[in-house]
Amino acid sequence: MSYTTTNQPVRSDPPLSDYELIDVDPHFTRVVSYFRGSDYGVWAASAVGFPLALQAWEKLEPQAGAFKAPGKVPGGALRTATLLGAVGGFYLAYVRSSKRFLGWSENSREVKKDRYEIKKLLSEGKLPYHENESVLDDRLKDIANRNSQFSFTTLAILPWFNLARHPYHGVNIEKYYVDRPGEEEWNLKLKPFEEIKAKFAKNIE
Repeated sequence: MSYTTTNQPVRSDPPLSDYELIDVDPHFTRVVSYFRGSDYGVWAASAVGFPLALQAWEKLEPQAGAFKAPGKVPGGALRTATLLGAVGGFYLAYVRSSKRFLGWSENSREVKKDRYEIKKLLSEGKLPYHENESVLDDRLKDIANRNSQFSFTTLAILPWFNLARHPYHGVNIEKYYVDRPGEEEWNLKLKPFEEIKAKFAKNIE
């Protein structure tokens, strides 16, 4: 099912934030590609910290009982702890990156990177969020967005990521057509957005 110009989904305004909004529902690969070095550090620290904490716990409270010599932590337990730490660390890094997309934490680096990526796509005559590459129809794109938006806030309860290419990102594309200081050096000639949309539009009789 495709939507017509008179039958379009309604979206509420994005939540207020202290920093510039980049994307209210970024694709999974985009969130990961925007990880900072500190995010990878948190991820690694979590993966290493879990098995170390398990070993420290054995020293503080030996399985053999109080006042007994600490035993060797089984390899299976250490591997499990490492896996849990790695998964938990990834979730934490993902949340940190997602918050920057929403402007909930400092994101000047991400804003500049986003503006370059989007403007480059527009200069190439491509849709900025690759929704034309999706196999979903308009209604399923709408549903996918409603299911995944803000889902990063509940990763500890239900891991859910945006894996759909859709056009619902809460930003006005026109802002990319205004050059900010330093962007002239990119030498990108943006094609009209309406022209790009028309190229990929599916006509409904």
